Amino acid sequence: MRRVIGLILIGLGAAFLVLAPMVKFYAVPKLSVAPLDLDPSNTSNSSGTVTTVVDLATGTEKSNVELNSIRRTKADVAASQQAGGNIGVYDSLSVFSLASDTGGKPYLPASPERYAFDRTTTVMVATAGANVGGVPITDSMIGTDTIMPLKFPFGSEKKTYNVFDSSIMKGAPAEYKGDEAVQGLNTYKYEQVIPATEVGKQGDATVMYQNDTFFWVEPLTGQVVNGYSVAKQWLKNADGTDGLVLLDGKIGFTDQEVTDSVNEAKTNSSKLNMVSNVLPVASLILGILALVGGVLLVRRPSDA
Repeated sequence: MRRVIGLILIGLGAAFLVLAPMVKFYAVPKLSVAPLDLDPSNTSNSSGTVTTVVDLATGTEKSNVELNSIRRTKADVAASQQAGGNIGVYDSLSVFSLASDTGGKPYLPASPERYAFDRTTTVMVATAGANVGGVPITDSMIGTDTIMPLKFPFGSEKKTYNVFDSSIMKGAPAEYKGDEAVQGLNTYKYEQVIPATEVGKQGDATVMYQNDTFFWVEPLTGQVVNGYSVAKQWLKNADGTDGLVLLDGKIGFTDQEVTDSVNEAKTNSSKLNMVSNVLPVASLILGILALVGGVLLVRRPSDA
């Protein structure tokens, strides 16, 4: 009887030892992918009071204007499947409206964004019609290491990432600034500084843009749980003097958006940690214990 139990334990031990690497190297990569089942009714909400913003109706500057921003993102499942491999395709649109306008009527021009990217590393690819406002995203814009701005990679690292900015239509470095807790959740903080850059023309004037953006990222899932941008866009006249200010101010996650994002990240990171770290280690330990116990029972001399 003891020998039978020993053989059973040896079999169980072997099974657990096989299970450990399978979970670690097969199941985890399957789970560490950006989802394609996004709910289009879910939004990402930001707000802020901008120091200056242009009144498009009159072409004049307005001061201390409260703005809301609602971003909706959905996955193009058919395009993702057609792209093949591990490529995901997201369509996203952020609409700015006056905080006083309960109807959410667009106040500033909005450009649809379409990103094609690796669903694990979030590195962008110039395929599946990726564009911003109809302007194609090309290989020369993104190179080989630019990540999409809506999400950081699974297993984000304490390093500088090249993050795409839709205003300059290319990536710019986002530097790791340290660990920081957001509502009890450990995150990595990154800062992306874009100096004054020419982004277009308006008549004889040049459109200028600069931005300082902060991201707080849950590292295991790469989810951005908080963030804000201090942006300025203005006209530079033909004689080199500064002209009309189109936008100058700070826009960031609302308090409720931060809470919702943190709660979601806590749930997702807990599940991923269970599969990537807890289950493989537990399977390895149980496998060794069962195998050793089984061998000892099998090799133990029978009672006289």
